[in-house]
Amino acid sequence: MGSVKDLTVEKAASESETGVGVFKFTDDYSVFDYGKMPDTIPHKGEALCRMAAYNFEELAKLGIKSHFRKLVSGNEMEVDLVRVLFPQKGELKEGMSNYLVPLEVIFRNSLPDGSSVFKRLDKGQTTIEQLGLDKMPVPGEKLEKPIMDVSTKLEPTDRYLTWEEAKEISALSQEKIDELKEKALAINDFLTKKAESLGLEHADGKVEFGYNPAKELVLVDVCGTLDENRFLFNGMHLSKQVLRDYYKTTPWYEVIEKEKGEGKGHGEFTSPSPLPAELIELVGNMYKSICEAWTGEKHWNVPGLEEVVQEYKTFLEKTE
Repeated sequence: MGSVKDLTVEKAASESETGVGVFKFTDDYSVFDYGKMPDTIPHKGEALCRMAAYNFEELAKLGIKSHFRKLVSGNEMEVDLVRVLFPQKGELKEGMSNYLVPLEVIFRNSLPDGSSVFKRLDKGQTTIEQLGLDKMPVPGEKLEKPIMDVSTKLEPTDRYLTWEEAKEISALSQEKIDELKEKALAINDFLTKKAESLGLEHADGKVEFGYNPAKELVLVDVCGTLDENRFLFNGMHLSKQVLRDYYKTTPWYEVIEKEKGEGKGHGEFTSPSPLPAELIELVGNMYKSICEAWTGEKHWNVPGLEEVVQEYKTFLEKTE
């Protein structure tokens, strides 16, 4: 359950059995951990759902298990459910199974402008050594090999962790943590190759895992979509980053950043302005166009990737 998708629990998960649920992907969007924004993006939910289902099916062929069961409709999928146990409440203990691993694993293949890595380096929240780099990176830098970050998942605000902290919070053995890293890198490799086949650069993304009753790590939530991953086409962002970039130009962004810095929350004291109608249409076409190219299935009469990028460039030139 999140700000952009709904969950219907058809059978609750227990200590020894997975449950069954249906994700309904909405046309809502969220940026900067604010929650539901004032607009909707036409057909965004269906585009995400179809793209995620395709990835689950292709990853299964590579031996990577997930909680995906089947596509119910264009914007709904049936999934296995695990329990949600909060480590900060003492609910998760070593030896348990059938739970959501309370971690978000982030892989990075390049560091485009807008990557959180630069902000964290500027604020001293991480170092090049902790990131596995040997020199200070610059925006747009492509990495020789992927680097991985890990953050919390079930806390009010996600925070980055060391892998030792991640092991403790998740109640997983070192062997399972190593396996989790290997699976994340294998997923990243699949997505990167798929993106390259379409002329896209896969800059970064995130994945989440469940630990099922058989004590197997399985991919959960969704992966390889424009909300979870950052893709570029000839240097232009084609992901939710487009929405982040727009809101960074508004007064609202300055307010929420100030509030976060003061520990006041995520913009409760101000509201974001709606998107321009032209940008809503552009972003909707972006989600649909990439979904069609990625899955090889036609569902909408939308422009191709190159045309979408050109239309976005024209929009940016007009608003500069």
